[in-house]
Amino acid sequence: MAFQIGLPGQYPPGQSPPGQYPPGRNPGSQGPGIPFPRRGKKTTASDKKVAEEPTLHYTGKLRSFDEKAFEVVVEDTRTLVFQINEKTKRPADLAAGDQVAVEAREDDKGYYIAVSVSKTAPAPGAQTKAEVGATPTDPALEVELKGPKYDEGDDGAPKLHRGKPTARATPNPVGEAASEPAPAPTASISPTSDTPSDPRVAFIEEAKSASTGFLGSLPNFVCAQQTTRYVSEGKAKDWQAVDVLAVDVVYEAGREKYEHLTINGKPSKKPAEESGAWSTGEFGTVLADLFSPSTAAKFRYSRTEKIAGFEASVYKFDVERPHSHWKIYFRSQWIMPAYRGSLWLDKKTARVLRIEMQATDVPKDFLADTTESAVDYELVSLGTQKFLLPVHAEVLTCMRGTSTCDKNVIEFRNYHKFSGESTIQFSK
Repeated sequence: MAFQIGLPGQYPPGQSPPGQYPPGRNPGSQGPGIPFPRRGKKTTASDKKVAEEPTLHYTGKLRSFDEKAFEVVVEDTRTLVFQINEKTKRPADLAAGDQVAVEAREDDKGYYIAVSVSKTAPAPGAQTKAEVGATPTDPALEVELKGPKYDEGDDGAPKLHRGKPTARATPNPVGEAASEPAPAPTASISPTSDTPSDPRVAFIEEAKSASTGFLGSLPNFVCAQQTTRYVSEGKAKDWQAVDVLAVDVVYEAGREKYEHLTINGKPSKKPAEESGAWSTGEFGTVLADLFSPSTAAKFRYSRTEKIAGFEASVYKFDVERPHSHWKIYFRSQWIMPAYRGSLWLDKKTARVLRIEMQATDVPKDFLADTTESAVDYELVSLGTQKFLLPVHAEVLTCMRGTSTCDKNVIEFRNYHKFSGESTIQFSK
C-alpha cells in the first residue's frame, strides 16, 4: 500500500504499481525518470542549474542500487533516492548494507542527483536489524533508529471526515452469520493469539479469517475509478478542485493495473501513476497488510455503531514503525511511518466495512507532516455473487510548515467480472 504526494503546479511525481517502476528509477522510488547527461550531449539550462546548486551531504546505509539510482536509509528512517549520472563518483564494490556518505545536488524539480558516494565507518548507535537491502514487506526489516513524533494531542493539521461516510444505499449482508461476543474490557489486544480467551480478541481473529477468505475468493474484475483532486492553501481549508482523473482499473490475479486515463475528460498517454498524487492498495493490500502477523497491529474495542446499513463493531488499532509497510513518497524520498486508525467490522460476518489510517511517526525532515486515508467497502455484484469491494476512498496530505494540503476523493463504479481468457473492451 502506498501513496505518492504531489504539489499543485509542480512536477508530478507518481506512484508506480508494485513490481514496476518508471525508467531511470529504482523499485521503491517514484516518479518519471530524470534525463541523465550523456557524453557529447549539449548542456541544458536544467543541467547548469543542478551544477550551481549547493552540495548536500547525507550518511546512512545503502539499501539498494543499480546503474541508474540507489537508495540510502538515513538516521531519521527516511529512505533517500539518488539518481546516478556519468559524472557520479562511486566505488566499484558497493553492496547493500554498506555504510556510505553521499554528496548530492537537488535539481529544479526536487530530485537528488548524486555527485559522489563513498564507503564510511558505521556511525555509533546507527544499527538496524537484518539486511538493509531486504524487501519492504520483509518482517525482519525493523529499523530501530528513533525519529521525532507528533506532540501528544497536537491536532494542528486538517483531518479527513472521521467515522461514518456519506449515507449510501443499504446493502444486504452476506456470508455466514457470526455472533459478536459480549462486552469485555477494552485492553490492547493482538490478533495473533493461539487460543484467545478475550471474546474481543476472538472477533478480531474471525475478522482476520473472513478477510483472508474474501481476498482468496475475489474474482478478476474491471471497474471505473474517478479521482477528484483538491488543494487548499489557506488556513480555512477552502478546497478547490484541481482536476478529475478517470481510469479503467483491471484487477487480475490479485494485482491491479490502470488503463485509458483521462484528465478532465481528455485522453492522456502518460500512465495514471505519473499523473500526480496517486494511491494504491484499496483493492486488498491495505486489508491484507493490516491483519498480517508481520504488521503486528494492536487492536482495542471502541464502540458499536451503524455504518452503510450494517451494525458494526469499531476497533482502534496501532502499528509501530518497525512493522509498518505503508509507503509514503515525496519526490526523492519515502518513509514507512508508524500509524494508527479505526476499523469497522460487520457484527454478523466480521467483514471490514471501513478502514481509516493516520501516519503518526513522521521524521521532521520529511516534507509532508500529515498523511491520512480512509476506504469504504460495500457489497458489489460480480456475476451472480456479491463481494465487499471499495466504493469510496479519500487521501489527505499536508506540507510541513505551510497551509497547503492536497486531498484526493476517489469513487469506484461499474464493476464487471471477467475471466482471464475474456477480451476486455473499454469505451472511449
